[in-house]
Amino acid sequence: MADYHQLFDKFDPPFEHFERGLLGDAFAEELAATSRLWFSSGYDQGIAAYLNFFLLKDFIVTHDTAYPPRFASFRSMAKSFYRTDLFVRDVTDSGRTPTGGISSEKVRRELRGIMARHRQLEIPLWMMSYFGFQLLECVDHHSATITEEERQLHLDYMAKAFRIMGLPFSNDRTLMEGFCRDVEARHAGRSENLEKHAHNILVLGEMVGVSSDRETILGMLPDATRAVFAPIHASVRPTLVRRIFCRAAGRLLMPQAIGTPRTAVPVEG
Repeated sequence: MADYHQLFDKFDPPFEHFERGLLGDAFAEELAATSRLWFSSGYDQGIAAYLNFFLLKDFIVTHDTAYPPRFASFRSMAKSFYRTDLFVRDVTDSGRTPTGGISSEKVRRELRGIMARHRQLEIPLWMMSYFGFQLLECVDHHSATITEEERQLHLDYMAKAFRIMGLPFSNDRTLMEGFCRDVEARHAGRSENLEKHAHNILVLGEMVGVSSDRETILGMLPDATRAVFAPIHASVRPTLVRRIFCRAAGRLLMPQAIGTPRTAVPVEG
């Protein structure tokens, strides 16, 4: 059986340069499906993806070593989460202001800028491709009514977005799933700061309306990281009093990146 490095080598390479024709004839449909799914997912996908990230030992050790301030405190984690969400909302056209997604040169510049910053930190490309597909899986998982056609439209769109960004990626779901499950099997584990990071992301989740109860949180995670997190969930979950406070404070203090659902339309030209 191929390991994740071998599977990663089969991904489609990043686009060397952008041409309008790369978007393809089905782009408007792909953009509309992607935007619709991201609107419906709320903040569940972001909380799930961050928590899963912290449960992959080599991932969080790599990032904490390369850029210690990013998750050093609750405040810095909340700032990172919000900035990531703003960026992804622009890419998926599910934010407060319509963007046209990757049909917009502004959005494509954002993608390239994010990639440049990660290159400076020397984050391995395969880690970034994993995180991208895991976000996509979280969104798909959140939708109880998603069709197979919508799942493929979503994957086709995000594959283009990540390849424009500068990442190897694929719209072959079987290939991507095999890659991710092997990454999780090999890297799931407890890091030194896991409890602190996990507690902070659950607090943040409560502030943006994502329940920290056991069934909800464990149901969001892949099998390998769920097995790591299940034994510590009760010890890192905010107390009832803290959860009540977080829900109230979140409505007042947390900036919201998500917009009002609408049909996304490509930018012309």
